[in-house]
Amino acid sequence: MEKEICQIYHNPIGIAFRWQTPLEKASEKVQVVFNHMGFHLNKEEIELFSNQVACSRESLSSCDRCAFIKECKNILLETPSASVSLAVNEKELEQLDDLLNGTLFWLNLEDYLKNQCKN
Repeated sequence: MEKEICQIYHNPIGIAFRWQTPLEKASEKVQVVFNHMGFHLNKEEIELFSNQVACSRESLSSCDRCAFIKECKNILLETPSASVSLAVNEKELEQLDDLLNGTLFWLNLEDYLKNQCKN
């Protein structure tokens, strides 16, 4: 069977979507793809990843005088997988933050609408 995607959110660094087959309902897991990497995460893991990005953004090293700060992959980012960390630069971190927060916004909106329509 052929799988199709149901796009949730995208930006210049990546895309978040669900795999969907014609005879099955949409998966609860979301595929988050950026920088040639894909993570298959549930909503709680996306929230954790978003928090890890926020912590990394708050603790950026003071390379203020460096001309290459935006391009230098000087940030070690933890992921929801304990055995995987990523080396990213400040620009990638900002875009990943947007990708994860945009994805969470649409997932929360989807949950809200499903719950409101039950009444």
